[in-house]
Amino acid sequence: MAGGAAGGELDTLGHWLQGFEDRAAAVGLSLNRGKCRLSVAPGATIPEALQGIETFPLDDIQHLGVPCGSPETMRAFVEEAAKSAERKMRMIASLPDAHVALTLLKFCAGFVSVVHLMRAVGAVFDFACIDQATQSCLATITGIETDASAWALASLPVRLGGLGLHSCADTAAIAHIAATFDGEACLPSLVTPYVLPHAMLLDEDDTFLASLEDPRLAPFESVLEKIQNVLQARDNYGGRGQKVWSATVHDERRKALLISMTEELGRSGRLQGSALALKQVQVRARIQSCSAQHASAWLYGNAEADPRLWLSPAELAVAIRLRLGLPIAPMPSICRLCGTGSADVDGVHARSCFSGGRRTRMHNALRDVIADFARRGLLAPAVERPVFSNTERKRPDISYVRDGTTVVLDVAVTFPLQPSNPQYAKRAAEKPGGAATAYATAVKEGKYRGIIDNEPNPREWLAVPLVVDTFGACKLVHGSVQILCNGFADMIVSHS
Repeated sequence: MAGGAAGGELDTLGHWLQGFEDRAAAVGLSLNRGKCRLSVAPGATIPEALQGIETFPLDDIQHLGVPCGSPETMRAFVEEAAKSAERKMRMIASLPDAHVALTLLKFCAGFVSVVHLMRAVGAVFDFACIDQATQSCLATITGIETDASAWALASLPVRLGGLGLHSCADTAAIAHIAATFDGEACLPSLVTPYVLPHAMLLDEDDTFLASLEDPRLAPFESVLEKIQNVLQARDNYGGRGQKVWSATVHDERRKALLISMTEELGRSGRLQGSALALKQVQVRARIQSCSAQHASAWLYGNAEADPRLWLSPAELAVAIRLRLGLPIAPMPSICRLCGTGSADVDGVHARSCFSGGRRTRMHNALRDVIADFARRGLLAPAVERPVFSNTERKRPDISYVRDGTTVVLDVAVTFPLQPSNPQYAKRAAEKPGGAATAYATAVKEGKYRGIIDNEPNPREWLAVPLVVDTFGACKLVHGSVQILCNGFADMIVSHS
């Protein structure tokens, strides 16, 4: 058995330790005093019951790998931990596989490697050095030097269109505040019957008070309001403070970032009038699409997936540049597909050009994956065959019959930043789910509605759009994958 801590006046602590050893001996256990440590104030007299235990200054006390002493020793401890974290990130950046290195940076370094220290010391230490090391590591892995806006976006969660490389500086104060509440909830089981009043505990916690006054929390009234609500009624604290409050900070950061990015476009003077308005809408549409469900599935790979799903260094760099809104080329050039259009540095023309058959190949590849998925489920799908009795011109990408209902799946790949259709970008910017949702509801759902209504038995038909946009968002209207999976289950049961 190992682990545990006790504290109090030295004489009282000595009596407690003697009683603990007596009870342990009664059940055949003994205390290894050689592994015990006693933290005492300078000049303290050690009672006989505690003799033989190694002592060290109270300011240097540590417990479970975190410093609990004076602010100075806390700061020195965390500085050393920060250096260790920076060394780890330099090692990760040196790996030859960029996609694997990025995944390790996200899940094994940076924010996640010091979150326990943030919970322990809060605003006592400025964790900005960890953020700087993370930004430097990202630059080494991908070859991308991020400006202030791009890095602010990268530090947002993937659900908000970022890379999930969370900012330690933004989170340190919240982490300590949440840890204080979490620890307070454990006190009755740890120190009964000597439970201190709540107000006394919080009023005497200097790092807790410093975290409340951290200037990084000041701009976010919504966060401070939630924390104050818990302070006033802590019985309602559900133990999810860090997650909830951090999510609120991230939401506020995203709102502020969208405003600053669109305002910066206006201040730059490079665009004017309708061109500026379109670019501002495209920025919001891009981030909205990158925030959609499934849009980040490619970002950190999958150890159990096909190795071909891991991106090469060049592919990863381009994909991240597009996600963060950074240029993918040093200067514009003539499009190699159409030979007439200008291939802009942001890749807008390259992803919207219809020449060369690339978009058709993307559509057919997605269609074939879904058809193969249905075929493996014994649904006997038909690919691009006429199924409607009132027209042969409309051939759905995939169709199959299940329980007397003809299901037609229409597959599409769309791009939210199409310069020829600014209204589409506006809908994509405003609609949750981004371009995939906007296209599915505005185009695909209406495409087959009239045809099915003219069938002899419209209720025996189900049209299911399946739309993917070029930022990765996927709109599964009417639960198309769920429909496929239900069909698989029915076929398996009927064949078993």
